[in-house]
Amino acid sequence: MLRKGKDGFWRVLEPVRVIHNNKLVLLFIALFTTLPLSFLLFTLSITTHTLRSHIYHLEALALFTSTLMEARHVWHESRDNAVYLLRIRALFLLICLPLSLAAAVSSVHTTYNFIQGKSVTVNSVVTAVKENWKRPFVTAIFVYVILFVFSSVPRVISSAFTSPELRFIIMAIGFGFEVYLMGVMGLGMVVSVVEERTGLEAITVGSDLMRGKRLIFGWLLSGLFVLVSGFMNGRVEVLLEGTNSEISVWDETILICSYGFIVVFSYVVTTVFYCYSREQQPDCISLLD
Repeated sequence: MLRKGKDGFWRVLEPVRVIHNNKLVLLFIALFTTLPLSFLLFTLSITTHTLRSHIYHLEALALFTSTLMEARHVWHESRDNAVYLLRIRALFLLICLPLSLAAAVSSVHTTYNFIQGKSVTVNSVVTAVKENWKRPFVTAIFVYVILFVFSSVPRVISSAFTSPELRFIIMAIGFGFEVYLMGVMGLGMVVSVVEERTGLEAITVGSDLMRGKRLIFGWLLSGLFVLVSGFMNGRVEVLLEGTNSEISVWDETILICSYGFIVVFSYVVTTVFYCYSREQQPDCISLLD
């Protein structure tokens, strides 16, 4: 169980304790879920870099063409390339989703059961994935849809204003709220694994748990993981924009391994945060056990 009372410092170190006592199980999870997932995501980013750059170039070119006919031709080519890029991403999503679900279920199961004082083995993790993947699958669909719909809202709103300062403020507020949404969605995924809740109900519970002081802490955690993943994506872009326009095997290996282990760590931290939040707000508990 989580340490209670005034030992708040130990709560911060709880994820470290979870990882230290479940090294082999979490390494197994990383090897078979998050590392392959990380490899696929970086492969997608690297292989589509030229296509994305070409689309951005066409969009910029369309703004400076001298005639309407030329602009339409450029926009048509840009749209065709964007549709092709969307198809590639959809294909990768279909491949990545099972790995992402397995990573979420196995990491949450390991962390939650360890905190509850139960033994965790590789066999129990595999069994948990087989038996409990349906609820997280449904919740993941809601998560993807909500984040996809919201991602374009700040840009649409800011485009209605001409003031650069106002646009910046709108985009900053939108980014802050998007970080909050990611925190809620992460808790919602944990809820769908641990509790008999699915979809919007699980996300709503996640939102209820992230209130008061926990809202600030949850937002900071979510922001930290967004910052780290953003830094790694930026690093990939910088390496691809270099003189050779390619990433060395060493750099790619470091990035893939780092991201894979960060994903596992993020699930461990989110599950610990869920357990702490439930301890503070136990009024709507509906646990499987």
